[in-house]
Amino acid sequence: MKKIIYIGWIGFNNLGDELLWHIFRDTCTKYLDKDKFIVKPSMPGTDLKNLDEFDTVVLGGGSLLLPGYLQILQNAIHKGKSVLIWGSGLDWIEEPNLNLLINDQLTSLDQNFKQKDIAVLEEVLEHALFVGVRGPLTKKAIEIMVGKEKSKKVKIIGDPALLLQNKDEIKPHIQEKIIGINWGTTFNRLYGANESSVEDQLVVAVKKLIDKGYKILIYTMWSDDISHCERLYNKIGDRENVQLDKNLYTEQQMINKLSTCTATINFKLHANLLSMSAGIPAIPLGYRFKVFDFAALLGLLNLVVSTSSKQLTDDLLDRIAMIEKNELMPVKQYSTIQQTCTPLLESPFTNHHF
Repeated sequence: MKKIIYIGWIGFNNLGDELLWHIFRDTCTKYLDKDKFIVKPSMPGTDLKNLDEFDTVVLGGGSLLLPGYLQILQNAIHKGKSVLIWGSGLDWIEEPNLNLLINDQLTSLDQNFKQKDIAVLEEVLEHALFVGVRGPLTKKAIEIMVGKEKSKKVKIIGDPALLLQNKDEIKPHIQEKIIGINWGTTFNRLYGANESSVEDQLVVAVKKLIDKGYKILIYTMWSDDISHCERLYNKIGDRENVQLDKNLYTEQQMINKLSTCTATINFKLHANLLSMSAGIPAIPLGYRFKVFDFAALLGLLNLVVSTSSKQLTDDLLDRIAMIEKNELMPVKQYSTIQQTCTPLLESPFTNHHF
C-alpha cells in the first residue's frame, strides 16, 4: 500500500484551497486503485518536517512555490521520496516586477528568492518526477531564476480548479441582471497597499451599476472575509438592490449560486474559476501576482483590474461594458483553455507517476 500526502493550505475554511484538495482527491479516486493507494491531505497539525510514513509528496494547487515549501520537497527527496508539483504557482512578486516580467524585461527575482533558495529550487526541479505549474508567468519567473535549461521540465498545466465541472444543467438565461461581487481581505497585502481605498471605489462602482439596472449579490469564499463583506454591504446601503450572502458553500453549491449572475467581480482568485465554471464571465481584481498569472494563462490579462488602479471604479465599469458587448467572450476562452489543460493536469495520473 503506497501512501501519498497532498500539501496545500487546507483546513482553514477557505473554499479556494479546499476545492483544490477535493479535486486532487477526486482525481486520485478516478485513476488510482483504492486498494493500492492511500491519499491524505496536510491538515493542520501535520508535521511536514517528518514525512517518513509517505512514499509520495505532492505540492498541490495554490501559491506554494515558496522557499519553505520547496525546502520540504528537498527534504523529501533526500529521504528517497517521490516528489511531484501539481498546479502550484508563484506569488508575492511586486507589481513593478510583474510588469517587467510580462514585458520580458525582468532580469532578477532576488527580492523573493535568495541564492540559497534558488539552489533548493534547482535541486527540486532536477529530482521531481513531475513539475506542473499554474501559469506562464510562474514559468517565466522560474526561467529567470534557474535558466531555461534547468527549467525544461517545468510544464504549464494550469490551475487544478480547471478540472471543476458544473454537475448541474446550465440554467436558462433570466431577465434580471445580477452582478456577483466577491469581497474579503488579504490583510492589506495587495497591489496598491490600500484595501480600504479599493473597497470605497468598489462601493461607487456598485452604485453606478445599480443605476444601470443591475442587482448585486455579495458573496464570500472564506470565513475571515465575512465581516468585510458585511462592511461593503453596509457602505452601499441599498437593501432593495443588494443581497449579502454570508453562507460558506461547497464548490458545486457556489457554482449553482453564481449561475444566476450576468457577470462577477472577484477579489479572491478561485472565485473567478467558480464563476467561469458556472458559465458566467468573471472580472478579476488583480490584487497580487497570482491573479495575473492565471489571467495570462487564459489570455485575458486585459480583463484584470489592478487593485493599485487610481481609476478602479471606471476600470470595473469598462470591463462590465466589454462583457455586455461580448467583446472578450471570456467564458468561451476559459472553455478552450480548460480543454487544453485537462489532459495536462491529469497526465501525472495517466502516465503512472504515482
